[in-house]
Amino acid sequence: MKLVRYLGAVRQEMRDTTWPTRKELRHDTSTVVWLSLLFAAYFAIVDNGIQWVLNLFIFK
Repeated sequence: MKLVRYLGAVRQEMRDTTWPTRKELRHDTSTVVWLSLLFAAYFAIVDNGIQWVLNLFIFK
C-alpha cells in the first residue's frame, strides 16, 4: 500500500516538474562548460605561480 502511494506521488511530482527548454538547456550547459574551463585555467596559472615561487626561494 505504501509503495502504491509512493509511486503515485512520484508520478504526480513528475507531472508538476517544469522541464527546461532545449534552448535553456543548451545555454546552461555551455555556461557550465565555459566556467569549468575558466576555473581550470585560473587554478593552473595559480598552481604554476606557486610552484615557481617555491622553486625560486626554497628549492634552489
